[in-house]
Amino acid sequence: MEHKEKSKVLSVVVPAYNAQAYIRENLDSFCIPEIIHDIEVLIINDGSDDDTESISSEYVEKYPDTFRLFNKENGGHGSGINYGIKYAKGKYFKVVDADDTVGKEAFINLVKCLGSCDSDIVYSGFYWAYDDGSGDMSNFKFKQEFEVAFDGVEYNKEYKFDAIAKKLYIKMHNMTVKTAILYDNDIKIDENSYYVDSEYILYPIPYVDTVMFIKDIVYYYRIGRKGQSVSIEKMQKNENNYSLVIDSLLRFYSDLYKEKICSEAKKYYIAAIIARVISGKYKVMLSMKDSRKSEFIKFEQKLKDEYRDIYDKNINSAIKILRATNYMSYSFIGFLVRIFYK
Repeated sequence: MEHKEKSKVLSVVVPAYNAQAYIRENLDSFCIPEIIHDIEVLIINDGSDDDTESISSEYVEKYPDTFRLFNKENGGHGSGINYGIKYAKGKYFKVVDADDTVGKEAFINLVKCLGSCDSDIVYSGFYWAYDDGSGDMSNFKFKQEFEVAFDGVEYNKEYKFDAIAKKLYIKMHNMTVKTAILYDNDIKIDENSYYVDSEYILYPIPYVDTVMFIKDIVYYYRIGRKGQSVSIEKMQKNENNYSLVIDSLLRFYSDLYKEKICSEAKKYYIAAIIARVISGKYKVMLSMKDSRKSEFIKFEQKLKDEYRDIYDKNINSAIKILRATNYMSYSFIGFLVRIFYK
């Protein structure tokens, strides 16, 4: 597909489902006079049955050249991203979830950078924002995910992705990517599923040539709120979603070899990120007592036989111990995982 004409520097996509408690704070963070005319904010209302739509409409009415509201049937986080890719008109594309925000000065610097650079991905920092239940983000504790993107990084310098692939880990909150890469290559994320962030950050990689890093910490990722999809209880409940995403990622990885569309450096990077996702699945299995041990070992053997590159990219110390002890330590490791998440 040939990408449509670009009219903005940046498209921010806000997938939103029953987000009335958070979305005003989210949308306010984009109302910055210095750059508001350079961005568009696509609010993808994913079948909410609360006041998400009415709150969002206020911003569309007040800033019609910046905010756009799309109401759709519920399809999950991936469907919101897919909708955004379809309708985005910006040169660059960034996902900011409805319960998260951006920092004013850092976001201004990001948009200015995007207006003058031509890198395929622009990497910026993010904070973990620990929700204390007060409803006031100024009371939250903040922790920076990575002090630096990698040792020796030079900011505002463009790098060839392949040259630094082995040093990188670009999360959704770090990534701003050219919209054309997503649209022209028909990137589609699984719908009706949690944990699809890994698909969003990996599926564009075969088409990425350059990446630039800026020092600014742009994204505030709220964590710890009740019912969040990354809580261990929610992950246990939705474990089948983890399996769906991993199956999709493994098919994607296999296709890289069949279609020969990807450099060895990018394959290395993709395999390493998939290994991280699988470690997340293992964490869920270990948190559910010994009944999963035989299933765990069976999947490990499949990974070793069919996806050796991914198997070898594991960096999780618990998984290393399990393998070194021929899984005899499964009960003990599982016990520690359950204690940690109590």
